[in-house]
Amino acid sequence: MSLVPILVTDEQAKAVQKLADLGTTVVEETSQLARYMGRVLGTSPEDVVGLVIGDPLHFVRTAIAFKYDEWITRLHRNRGVTPEPVSPSLAIPLLRAAYDESRPELQDLWAQLIAAAMDPQRANRVRRSFIDTVQRLDPLDALVLKELYGAPPGTLSPNPRAFFLPRLKVSGDESRYLR
Repeated sequence: MSLVPILVTDEQAKAVQKLADLGTTVVEETSQLARYMGRVLGTSPEDVVGLVIGDPLHFVRTAIAFKYDEWITRLHRNRGVTPEPVSPSLAIPLLRAAYDESRPELQDLWAQLIAAAMDPQRANRVRRSFIDTVQRLDPLDALVLKELYGAPPGTLSPNPRAFFLPRLKVSGDESRYLR
């Protein structure tokens, strides 16, 4: 059996190299995501690979996971918390729901919820019903909750709508949801 050389153009060689680079990127990102999920779940990365493999939106979710990792690490550092693993019965639906969200207003809520679940002082207060609730929220809902949480008592005057409109910078059409 003799080998016949195949001539490859520069463009074809570049395309093959890009394909090889993509394969390397897929392996590296899958590995990083598995390590992060292993930290949240308190398991080895090999145990969580099944949650990642076969995911058609893998790259989007990987980018979102890295953003959450930064936020959650910062939240724990600011609170002086040493995070602990989360029970898989809570962590898996929590992470799945959070990784499906790309809107920043809601990502902030997910980050807070994941951080609380990993915080030994707050973990017992995080319930599965919170996951269902946050999944049903829209970005405006998250902004209202954030403003409401930060508002000192008695400051929703003359009425809640008048209080929220300038803070949320919503249009007149959107303001009907604040009634």
